[in-house]
Amino acid sequence: MNALQPHLINNTQTNPYNLPRLKHLPIREQPAFRVAKDSDACSLAELLAVIIGGSNQIEYAEQLLAEFGTIQKIAQAHLNEIAKIPGISQLTALRLKASLALGRKLLQPEDERPSINSPSDAAKILLPILAHREQEYMVIMPLDTRNRVLDVVEVYHGSLNSSMIRIGELFKPALQRNAAAIVAAHNHPSGDPSPSSEDINVTRAIVQAGKLLDISVLDHLVIGLSRWVSLKEKGLGF
Repeated sequence: MNALQPHLINNTQTNPYNLPRLKHLPIREQPAFRVAKDSDACSLAELLAVIIGGSNQIEYAEQLLAEFGTIQKIAQAHLNEIAKIPGISQLTALRLKASLALGRKLLQPEDERPSINSPSDAAKILLPILAHREQEYMVIMPLDTRNRVLDVVEVYHGSLNSSMIRIGELFKPALQRNAAAIVAAHNHPSGDPSPSSEDINVTRAIVQAGKLLDISVLDHLVIGLSRWVSLKEKGLGF
């Protein structure tokens, strides 16, 4: 009898039908319960099992660690490499990559968040998001008291005009994040960022609402294909 046989025999005795190990664990020993109680005290396998989910989460988490060895190597692996592990789908691999990316972002100092000190600072962030879109989209960029970007939130898309837009909805992302200021932006699918009369009307309404809510409206940008226009710089609606 080799050294592995006692373990295999014992495993057969405790799990004679080869059922998922999760089914045999008391609730208090299951990964989800342990993570909810104290995530810092959990093993890598337990944390991975909760992200993977499903009845075979423990087995799949252990296979993942056996294949890559460390959490660092999992983070560096391509999505398709992770999805090659039996039981790990593309969607699960995507969740794993996203979770590990969130962990890296948590370690970044807050000062690394970009600050908006000029319209061009905002345009650098917004051009990749809004240029080349085939429909009109409006986004809100909430900022903290130091004009650092808290988020970029899509609030409308389709044909935008002042009668359709509920100004209160535009400020919801700022209120939810306790923002001190916002930058509004939308794109022109034609590629020409020249502000329309509707753009000016919407801007005027946003600025007035911001004064009532004590949230500064720093700018409203119109994004074209490779160009942009600041309504604040043009004095349109401000």
